[in-house]
Amino acid sequence: MLVECLIVFVFAFVFGVALWALFGLLLMPVFDEDMVSFYFARGNGDGLEQRVRGYGWLRDGKKQGGQLVIVDCGLTEQGLMTVQHLCRSYGWLNYCPHEVMEDHLDVLHHWLENKIRS
Repeated sequence: MLVECLIVFVFAFVFGVALWALFGLLLMPVFDEDMVSFYFARGNGDGLEQRVRGYGWLRDGKKQGGQLVIVDCGLTEQGLMTVQHLCRSYGWLNYCPHEVMEDHLDVLHHWLENKIRS
C-alpha cells in the first residue's frame, strides 16, 4: 500500500512539473528584435520604474528583444524626469509624446487605407 501511494505521488509530481514547464513555455511572451511595445504613462509615473524593470526582466530572458516606447499621456514634471532617467539607463527604452504618436498613427492609417484600395 505504501509503495503504491509513493508511485502515485511520484507520478503526480512528475506530471505536475511537466505541465508547469509546458505552460511556462506557452505563456512566455515572444520577443523579436523588430517588436515594439508601448506603455502609455500619465501622472507622476508611479510604478513606471517597476514596470520598465519587469519588461527588462522578460526581455533579458531572451537572446534578443524589442523596444519599449513610453508614450506621454499627461506626465507631470516628476514623471518626465523619471522617464528621462530610465531612457538613459536602458538602451531599448524610448520616449514619445502623445501628439507625435497620434500623428504617426494617422499617417500609418492613411497609408494602410491607400494600400488596401490599390
